[in-house]
Amino acid sequence: MDINTAEQNLTDWAAERCGMTRDRQMRRGELPAGTPGARVRFTSGHTGNAQLSEFVAEVRGVFPDPDAARSFASAIWGSLPVYSVAGFAALVGEGEIVFAEEKGHFTATGMIRALF
Repeated sequence: MDINTAEQNLTDWAAERCGMTRDRQMRRGELPAGTPGARVRFTSGHTGNAQLSEFVAEVRGVFPDPDAARSFASAIWGSLPVYSVAGFAALVGEGEIVFAEEKGHFTATGMIRALF
């Protein structure tokens, strides 16, 4: 699985957990500043030959109220760890989930380790 496919598969998995629509509410890569929704992007990792073996993704949701941010975090990280899903050997939460308020929006940000 190449990095673009892996990032898209993780985005699709996260969107399904939250009941979000891919490409409208849940995107891969960057989320425009001040835009409610969520994104998934790989931030670091290791490759095994030409194939991926392990990457860490930042998952971030931006919402108009704190309850929505908490529900988002619960839906994503409450589903972890999972094994043999969406082309991954495992998806495991890593570190803490950070909740914040930015310019009237509430965010939930955390990391997911994707193993292939």
